[in-house]
Amino acid sequence: MADENLKTSSSSSTENEELQSSFLVQIFNEIVQSPLNLALIGFITLLIYKIMKERNKQHTPPVIEPELPKLRRDFTIQELKEFDGKQSDGRVLVAVNGSVYDVTKGKRFYGPGGPYAAFGGRDASRGLATFSVTSSEKEEYDDLSDLNSMEMESVREWEMQFKEKYTYVGRLLKPGEQPTNYSDEDDDSPNDSSSATTTAAAAQKTNDDEEKTTNDDDKVKTISHDNDADEKQTKDEKDKQEKSKDE
Repeated sequence: MADENLKTSSSSSTENEELQSSFLVQIFNEIVQSPLNLALIGFITLLIYKIMKERNKQHTPPVIEPELPKLRRDFTIQELKEFDGKQSDGRVLVAVNGSVYDVTKGKRFYGPGGPYAAFGGRDASRGLATFSVTSSEKEEYDDLSDLNSMEMESVREWEMQFKEKYTYVGRLLKPGEQPTNYSDEDDDSPNDSSSATTTAAAAQKTNDDEEKTTNDDDKVKTISHDNDADEKQTKDEKDKQEKSKDE
């Protein structure tokens, strides 16, 4: 009796396993044979992957770059190459149209491993003008004299963007050109210096105009006074002539 119960139980267990296996096989076949089901599974898998990736990003603390002391000086081509972000302080400088800018806060773009790392510590003018993100290995100053008008206009547009976004450091020196000795208080950018010069010139012109107007007024007064004196003298002479006739 016990053996029969054991056989019945074993038989039932085997049947259940076969049913479960058959059910799973049936589901698997339906999924594989239906393109729609495959697309849904792929979409769900991608969605789960993106969710997990976003969660991992949120737990990653942002990298804070240490604030570097302000730099104010001029550079030769060779000196500029030392500031490509690979040195100990990680500072990144880029030259555009003869001006050098500190782009350290944009290190993820211009620093090592960035999409524009080829411009770090270099004169990027030609690359920006020709839309070529390649490292310039030139050891001499590039005067850009062979660029056409459209390319130079592109360089000037990039220069304006750098002026607005990054800190001006100094000039990129031509061969034989001497560097400027900047004082601690001299923080004017080329735009500021130009504006100051323009303002001074305008003020000088205004003063000259005012002085000229004053001189013109004085001349008019002098002429008017002379005319009055002449008229008075003429009148006196007429009076004398009339008096002589009466006598």
